[in-house]
Amino acid sequence: MNKLILPILLLFIASSAMAQQDTLPKFNAVKKMNGEIVLSWISTFKNVSQINIQRSKDSLRNFSTIHSVPNTGSKSYTYVDKTAKNDSGYYRIFILFEGSNYVFTPSRKLTIDTSSTTVVVKAPTNKPVQPQKEVEKEDKPYVAPKPVWVPSVYIFTGDDGNPVIRLPDALSKKYSVRFLKENGSQLFVIPKITDTYLTLDKVNFMKSGWYHFELLEDGKLKEKNKFLITRDY
Repeated sequence: MNKLILPILLLFIASSAMAQQDTLPKFNAVKKMNGEIVLSWISTFKNVSQINIQRSKDSLRNFSTIHSVPNTGSKSYTYVDKTAKNDSGYYRIFILFEGSNYVFTPSRKLTIDTSSTTVVVKAPTNKPVQPQKEVEKEDKPYVAPKPVWVPSVYIFTGDDGNPVIRLPDALSKKYSVRFLKENGSQLFVIPKITDTYLTLDKVNFMKSGWYHFELLEDGKLKEKNKFLITRDY
């Protein structure tokens, strides 16, 4: 009877853990009793090319990407935030789909987990340990992983779909930016940026799609990156 109860108990515990995970666009952001900050969710989206985890001190703006993962086809995700300095942060998930569509989840405030920790102990077994046979490894050709795109913290698409330029030291340094179409041809140039936070109207970019930029600081290249412009629905 005991041999039957143990597998059922383990199955129940695993099912309960899965039930505690929210399904995107909802997700869990919990600080455990041991101090770890854990984000977890279940994804049912299809054709996802990348998922970015973003954090902010408030729930409205100043979100920055703290971790990027390509879509692995896994339905269940868990991430431990080891860089957070306090318990007052907000999190959101940026989901990039194949093509030119993306979505932000609603922001979520970190919560404290006060539940007790369940410890599962394996039942002892009297069966002798069988030696494992060595399996010959088959040499397979190396396939390089796809490069992971990380959004810029200086020029990015805001929540309203308009491009944002955020340069906290714009008053003390000379910044300029050149915007390029996806084929590399120049779209327009802003020769001098004097605002620390500037929102551009996306009508300047004519149509939806990827746009590249080159950000220069005091005449030297600071960053080359890209951002996505989407249509209004």
